[in-house]
Amino acid sequence: MTQKSPLEELIAEQKLLCEEYDSVYIQVQGDDVVAIAVDSLNQEPIVGIRKKPETEENVAWFIYGGELGEGQDVFQTMTVRELQDILPEVLPYLALAEGYRFMIDREDYEDVWKEGSI
Repeated sequence: MTQKSPLEELIAEQKLLCEEYDSVYIQVQGDDVVAIAVDSLNQEPIVGIRKKPETEENVAWFIYGGELGEGQDVFQTMTVRELQDILPEVLPYLALAEGYRFMIDREDYEDVWKEGSI
C-alpha cells in the first residue's frame, strides 16, 4: 500500500469536509490568494468566510481571529502557500464553496455553516 503525500491527504480531508457539509469541492491552489487579518490571529476563535471574489486578485476567503470591529480594514493578502506557514489548521476548510463560514479554536472546537446569499 502506498503512502499518501501530505498534499493528497489534505485534498482527501477537504473532500470529506465538503461532503459532510453539503458543499461542492472547490480545488485550492498554492498560489490562490486569501485575505488574512494577521494581527488578530492570536485571538480566538479563528473565523473564515468565503465570499464571491470582488477584486482582480480574486480573493474569496477572509480569515481573522476573535471579534472583528465594524469597518476595520486590517486584512492583508497572501497566497495559500504562505498561509500554510502561519495558520495550517485552516487549510482543510478552504475547499468549501461560496457562502460557507467556519469557526475553530485551539481546543478542537469546530463549527461550519452556510449563510444565505452573501
